[in-house]
Amino acid sequence: MFRKAALEKLSTPEKLDQLIQIISLRSWLVLLTIGLAMGTALTWSFTGRIKTKLHAVGVLLGGEVYNVVSTTNGQLVQLSVDIGDSVRKGQVVAQVQQPELEQQIEEARAALTERKLELQQLLAFGSQGSRLQQEFIEQKQQSLQQQIKANEKSLGFQRQQLAIERELLAKGLITRSQFVNTQQQIEHIQSQIESLKAQLAQTASQKLNVDFDLKQKITLLKQRIAQEQRNLTQLQERYDLNTHIKSLYRGQVVEVLSKTGIIVSQGTPLFKLKSNEVAGKRVRGVLYVSSRDGKKIKSGMQAFVVPATVQPQEYGYMKARVTYVSDFPVTQQGMMVSMNNDRIVQGLLSLGAPFEVHVEFEKDPQAYSGYRWTSARGPDISINAGTSCSGKITVREEAPISLVVPALKNLFDLY
Repeated sequence: MFRKAALEKLSTPEKLDQLIQIISLRSWLVLLTIGLAMGTALTWSFTGRIKTKLHAVGVLLGGEVYNVVSTTNGQLVQLSVDIGDSVRKGQVVAQVQQPELEQQIEEARAALTERKLELQQLLAFGSQGSRLQQEFIEQKQQSLQQQIKANEKSLGFQRQQLAIERELLAKGLITRSQFVNTQQQIEHIQSQIESLKAQLAQTASQKLNVDFDLKQKITLLKQRIAQEQRNLTQLQERYDLNTHIKSLYRGQVVEVLSKTGIIVSQGTPLFKLKSNEVAGKRVRGVLYVSSRDGKKIKSGMQAFVVPATVQPQEYGYMKARVTYVSDFPVTQQGMMVSMNNDRIVQGLLSLGAPFEVHVEFEKDPQAYSGYRWTSARGPDISINAGTSCSGKITVREEAPISLVVPALKNLFDLY
């Protein structure tokens, strides 16, 4: 029954009348898969985006941290706060001994007491002395008036005598020298009267000056008393200001930096105070990046920050935006203003002179922490200020194809 088929096979062994299958269906599928992959890669190279991120480290800050310092020099005899205590603005938190001011206050009090005693003596004895001087002047005035009257009476007699002698001289009964002598006596008496009147006027002026001098002395002494009182008040205010150290801020004590018994100088830190007086009490991030990357960061760039207490592999990062970038690398002093912790500052300075970057976190009322995370809800923990953190800042987004040409130029050394 197979004879006919066997004969046909022997007659046409090349099977030229049948189609030859060169590529199988499986090969077509593989080729199609490769084509789709290449097309997808090519499309992604133009439409996709690769983000360039810079790594940063820093700390989470909430309320500001302030150093409460001594405002004067002296021995610290009392420190009234401890870690965890709440401090009010204007509260007396320490006491510094001021022996020099105490001595100056005692001297000022003694000077004031002495001036007041002088005033009492002047009012008591000065009035009596003034009264005695006035009585003496009045007696002198009476004596002068009596002398003036006597001289005026003698002057009238001499003038009558002169008139008689003029008649006698005309008749030749007396010599001319007697007449001239009488004229001279009249002139002498007139001169004495004028001198006595001048003395009388002088005593009247002296009587007025006695009252004026007493009033002037009382006024000057009262002015000195007022000056001594002002000096004492100023010393007491200065003593109160230098002795009782008051807090300029409100908050909670987080670290005590001094102890009683030591000698402090002006500006010596006594303790650190954390103030929570921030709008909404939101936590913000202060990050530091290397000096070579600082100028790449601009305000508004996206950032991802994770506290040191959270595993980023499990919960991801907190979403944030850059709000501030320093124009120049910050110094140790500038970092201390923000961080207020020399240990953290020293650790960050080991990376070189960094740039300071501030970020604000996106809020999420549904999340336990109150902030938006790259994961669904983030960890079920509170985000507290003072926690160290690390982060990434997206500084550039570009198509993958834009990276190929520089890579090829670098590979073939075409620069």
